[in-house]
Amino acid sequence: MKVVAKNLPAEDIENYTQMFQMIDKDKDGTLTLEELKEGLRINGHAVPETEIQMLLEAGDIDGNGTLDTDEFVTVLLHIKKMSNEEYLPEAFKYFDKDGNGYIEMEELMEALGDDELGPDEQVIKDIIRDVDTDEDGRISYQEFQVMMRSGSDWRNASRRYSRANFSNLSHQLNLSQKLCQ
Repeated sequence: MKVVAKNLPAEDIENYTQMFQMIDKDKDGTLTLEELKEGLRINGHAVPETEIQMLLEAGDIDGNGTLDTDEFVTVLLHIKKMSNEEYLPEAFKYFDKDGNGYIEMEELMEALGDDELGPDEQVIKDIIRDVDTDEDGRISYQEFQVMMRSGSDWRNASRRYSRANFSNLSHQLNLSQKLCQ
């Protein structure tokens, strides 16, 4: 979903950013669960509280219990299901680096590892296992569509990816502290 969000037209991103700023009552650059619930309600999105909590947890990439603008756009995309047809092909192409019609482990590792805090190999294997319904070790476009539409595998994958990022960050911070001593 984050890839889809980053590939939205600038006008759509601006609209979502304005919505974020309107919902962010205390203007601290993040949305709490309460701000998110109230903002979605005001904007006509009747989403049950339990689902809002689940979306907050899944969208909270940095694990701080709130959503920043990028995380909010990603969650909003999921709520609006904008990814269903319009943006899916481009998102799939982003991951399918060699254009063979499948997202393979190396491609997913490269796409999600866009910085030094990328996921480890086990996280990538877990994501593929969750999405790869025909168990061929790679993600077809059809499997990608199902994942993006259902959201359930996205939530699981997002949580694992977030945990892996924090684990790697923690490890790097510990190394940095040891080097400084």
